[in-house]
Amino acid sequence: MIGFLFFGSNTGSIADPSTLPSTELYKMLWEGFRDNMAISVLAIIVFSLLGMFLQAFFTAGAIGMAKKASETGDTVLFDMVRSGSKNAFRLFLTNLLITLMLLAGIVFIVPGALTIGDLSSLSVLIENPEAAVGGMGTLAIGILVWGIYSLIINIALSLAPYALIIDELDPLDALKTGYGFFKKNKLDVFLIWIIAVGLAFINGLLGEFMGAQNTLISGITYIIPILVLQPFITILWTRLYLSREGKDLDNHYDLLSGPDGF
Repeated sequence: MIGFLFFGSNTGSIADPSTLPSTELYKMLWEGFRDNMAISVLAIIVFSLLGMFLQAFFTAGAIGMAKKASETGDTVLFDMVRSGSKNAFRLFLTNLLITLMLLAGIVFIVPGALTIGDLSSLSVLIENPEAAVGGMGTLAIGILVWGIYSLIINIALSLAPYALIIDELDPLDALKTGYGFFKKNKLDVFLIWIIAVGLAFINGLLGEFMGAQNTLISGITYIIPILVLQPFITILWTRLYLSREGKDLDNHYDLLSGPDGF
């Protein structure tokens, strides 16, 4: 839609998307992107970096709140603002490094892409179908390997943001510490990662099958990840890191005991 608003229609005016068939709309978007390649790529990069920075701010704030609550048993909204302001840029750099590591996995699909070559012409497929099939198989394997590689990176560096904020590390040290924590606590990290993915998957299924006919359920399944699942998983990761690193945690049972230990 941003591209559509940027480039408009061929008549020089903005057309109503609801009056256009999907194929025509996609064609206009593609033509606008193709004819304004430099501006389009720059806009994508700028908006992506801006989105990453905003995400880093709120993630850093959430981890800061979870840390304060885990250590003292209480937290306020100002803790999020303070932690976000203090750690957003470093967390942004950390996420950027992780993204670059994930994008490096594109090397796994290069052999398949080179094997396929240019298949835009039908004559190429007719003259050499075995090469085309073999290339597609190699490409599929490359994509699978890239997916596994990305999965490993995501799990192994799950605690890097928490190490950065809790221990106030720089991005490179946070990556090293997060990976070192993973090596020492593989099972715990994997279990929490499974819990996070499983809860998100269940919520997605509910939204897919029940929310399609019910607007209320659809809205609930949209809000739950933001208001419930993400804070809950953030608290789990934070308490795991604090407990395994020997940090002091608040014991809520102390609130139940009186002066005489009753």
